[in-house]
Amino acid sequence: MKLHIQSKYIYRIIIGIVLISLVWLLWSQSQQIRQFRQEQIQRNNLISKEFVEEPILNGLKPQIINIQEKKQTLYLPEEFKISVLSQGFESPQFVKSDDKGNLFVTDNKANTLWIVPVQNPKEPKVVDNKLKGIMTLYWYENSVFVLTDTKLIQYIDIQSDGSYKERKTLIDNLPRPKNNTYHTIAIKNNKIYIAIPANCETCKPKDKKFGSIMSYEIDGSDEKLFAQGLKQITDMVVEEDNLIVADMGRTGISTQLPAVEINKIEEGKDYGWPYCYGDANTDPKYTEQTDFCKNKAESSITELPKGNGLAGFNIIPNTFFNKFTNQYVFIYQGGQNKYIPKGYKVVIKDINKDSTAKNFITGWLLEDGNAWGSPKGVAFDNNGNMIITDQKNGLLYKVTQE
Repeated sequence: MKLHIQSKYIYRIIIGIVLISLVWLLWSQSQQIRQFRQEQIQRNNLISKEFVEEPILNGLKPQIINIQEKKQTLYLPEEFKISVLSQGFESPQFVKSDDKGNLFVTDNKANTLWIVPVQNPKEPKVVDNKLKGIMTLYWYENSVFVLTDTKLIQYIDIQSDGSYKERKTLIDNLPRPKNNTYHTIAIKNNKIYIAIPANCETCKPKDKKFGSIMSYEIDGSDEKLFAQGLKQITDMVVEEDNLIVADMGRTGISTQLPAVEINKIEEGKDYGWPYCYGDANTDPKYTEQTDFCKNKAESSITELPKGNGLAGFNIIPNTFFNKFTNQYVFIYQGGQNKYIPKGYKVVIKDINKDSTAKNFITGWLLEDGNAWGSPKGVAFDNNGNMIITDQKNGLLYKVTQE
């Protein structure tokens, strides 16, 4: 009987030791994870030049900026100043400038197209507040072309008070994007180009419009398949006579793959999705497509890291800063890679395979992992100032040289 009682106590002691060891192990792991997460957040912000991805212009300097009556800190090169240009939006997404310096902004939570008049940017005016599913926009020859989830709408001769000469629905049957994807648009040589995101991750769509770029005449007629094999284009720009796009690949290969591709688009070409990614790499789901990926699909001209939430990008004009000639600015709106937040910054990069992205503005992501802001779109006004939308705080920033 005594032996049975002693065995019972010994068993309880062993269980207690195991439980204490397990608790200690879990605590130890949580501390390691917290430390790792902290280091990753600090490295993502890259305030110091001591880290692997060295910021440009010998480091970034802190600037205090008032956001909704609260002082916040952003970090950018000392040659530049950042300020709030306009506010009062709900969730501004993309922004474009006309040739006079007026800005046009899409606001998807308010279903609104805004004009920010160059004479009084502190008082933005509503152009149209009934645009359900509003996505992005493009300014071209005195007109603003707005994409919603299914329509392309043209506004002709918008005035500083928000009025306009005419409103036309050019297309009303675009395929509706799924999840949080959206259409993008560019216009060159009187041709409209609309990127339609894929409706799946790895399938081959029956409708070739998905995962493609369609072309149209300037009035929305004559729809044609222009290029295909593009999973999800986040933005498009026209450089001289070239169409440059940023394409986010499918999820699920790894935490790092596929990277975000920057592609130069040519008519009739296939850019690989869903079979290929990057520089002639074959998706592991389609190993039988190796020959196609190596010999027929177009490779990216450069890549950016996955997981930062790439949104808008643009070509940097000489009028902004002549040392950035032939470089691009990319907006990372931010996102979560498991438990590590990433992005929430603005980077600058040459469009070539050997260059690395360098930080230009950081600070929206705090050291505790919380983000107080989220940049989204970027444009340059007629004076060469950089304009950035902040979808979390409902405002526009202006970046100028000191």
